[in-house]
Amino acid sequence: MKRILLLMLSIFTLATSLCGITHAAEGRSYQNKITVNIDGFDCKTDNGSVFVYTNPAGSGYRLIMANEFNFRYTKVMIFDGNGMLIEAGGDLFENSETVTGSPQERVYVPEGGFLVAFKSGSAPELYKAFNVAMEGAMLYNATMSVIYEMKGSVSGNTLTVEYDDPVPASESAKKFLFVGNSSTYFNGTPIKFKGLAKAAGVEIDVDYCTFGSANLGEFADASHERGITLRNKLTSKKYDYVVLQDAAAASYYSSKPAIETILPLIEENGAEALLYMRYSAASTPEQIIANAKKHYDNYTRLAETFGLTTCSSATALAIACEEVPHIPLYADDGGHHSHEASYLIACDWLYTYLGIDPVGNSYLAQIDEENARKLQECAKKACVEEYKYPEADPDVFVSGGEEYENVAKGKPYVVTGDIYNGDWTDNYADGSCMGKLTDGVYATSGDDKMIGCYRNSSGHSVTIDLGDITNLRALKTDLYGNESWGIKGPDGIEINVSFSVDGVNFADSAKATQSKISENGDWRGCYYELELDSPINVRYVRLDYTGGSFIWASEISVYGKYFENDDPQAPQNSERPTDEDDGYVEPANKKLAWLYWLIGGLTVIAAVGAAVIISKKKK
Repeated sequence: MKRILLLMLSIFTLATSLCGITHAAEGRSYQNKITVNIDGFDCKTDNGSVFVYTNPAGSGYRLIMANEFNFRYTKVMIFDGNGMLIEAGGDLFENSETVTGSPQERVYVPEGGFLVAFKSGSAPELYKAFNVAMEGAMLYNATMSVIYEMKGSVSGNTLTVEYDDPVPASESAKKFLFVGNSSTYFNGTPIKFKGLAKAAGVEIDVDYCTFGSANLGEFADASHERGITLRNKLTSKKYDYVVLQDAAAASYYSSKPAIETILPLIEENGAEALLYMRYSAASTPEQIIANAKKHYDNYTRLAETFGLTTCSSATALAIACEEVPHIPLYADDGGHHSHEASYLIACDWLYTYLGIDPVGNSYLAQIDEENARKLQECAKKACVEEYKYPEADPDVFVSGGEEYENVAKGKPYVVTGDIYNGDWTDNYADGSCMGKLTDGVYATSGDDKMIGCYRNSSGHSVTIDLGDITNLRALKTDLYGNESWGIKGPDGIEINVSFSVDGVNFADSAKATQSKISENGDWRGCYYELELDSPINVRYVRLDYTGGSFIWASEISVYGKYFENDDPQAPQNSERPTDEDDGYVEPANKKLAWLYWLIGGLTVIAAVGAAVIISKKKK
């Protein structure tokens, strides 16, 4: 009997809790209840402070363009058919520009729901409620999903909004700080992440250190206002995780020194650093995939360098554009992610950062269930399966049925020419070489930050040390020019290639031929290729550039084979070099060639001296 009573009590408790899930539509009372006068319905916001735009039940979603009612200087709150707040933001305006224009020009009001627009400087109680619902999110000229429970209703000319006071996160909540720009905060991705985690039974707390167009270099700079903000965040609150995201144009080489500076700050806080593999603006599936690969290469390499975890959001977008092409992935400006892509990214975070499978999660962020499930599946696939990116420039060269690997990848080199200081430099602030020309990554265009640049009006040469005698077969490199920037070519530039076993005596010079001419605006690019009639044994490869004042290239691939230790054809003392863990070997000093000359000269002097001594003894 006692067991039966306990069972009935449990059922009653469960039923009560289930009723609590839908209490908002059933007249639950809240701690705060505000009422404000409505100045107009379905009209422009020119005269008055608070306006309402309704959508009768049975009408489907109502589309409202920002310029239709002048939402440029208003905050916006959207309530669904049950009167629950689902979206908030503001300052929407029409703008025909792309990427740098307004990211969002329209909103949708669900059937039976309504939209509230109010002037930012009016209705202070309504503005307070708005800020509570935003939960500290950073947002410009757009709206975002919200999950804070807030109820609204309209009766005559009166708007009523009800909500509870915010409750601090519990001690057991996992605390996240997101550091980045609009690619993080846009469309409320951290809030969607929070909603997904909550539906999975995990409490998380999200905080922001995000600014429009910010980059990690600014956060690393202790004197920059964004760097000051980050340091204040990390000293005022303890976090479990800090998620880092860099600018769209950032490369491994610009992100690396910034992360090196930021990591000790995160470690001092006691948090774990995570990486968010962002996306870039794109208008076609081909561009989405190409941009995704760029960020995949960048963030994967950063993760390996620093031993960090990175999500695979860029890959998730590449998968989604192929498997669910009917789902929009970009906002009105073509540069920021859409509501659906925001959900896709949040699902990826859920799996990567928390280890929770997003498939079947009950939080759908107002996306229809079928599409939400497909996005969940794309996110999981990006996390658990290897996505095959198109490989235009493989690390293998095939000739005569033989495969030759890119033996120059990660190897040091010496360049004659002045250091170029700017976004396309190949040198760190201390003058050391970044190694862009042999990192294995080809640029996608002339303004790609993977380009390494040197300049010298009298010509240039790049000498690569392969580390050991190699059976070499072919070479490939790229070169870009832009006349409007004063960068000649690449049409009129010649590249002659020569080889050496000792780094001093170079011979067997051959001219590389041009192929794959490409144009992108004012940029012209092409590949230079050289295939030898038969393999030769070399250790050093030198490229001499004539006809231009710049080397504006991203990669030099040298294809060959290292000798095995038991190979009877191998030169004596030939051993394959071992790369460091991050796949990059620090480049040699630019005076390395003079060292070879010095050693050679001393050897000759010693030999001559010995001969003289022997001659005198014979006499």
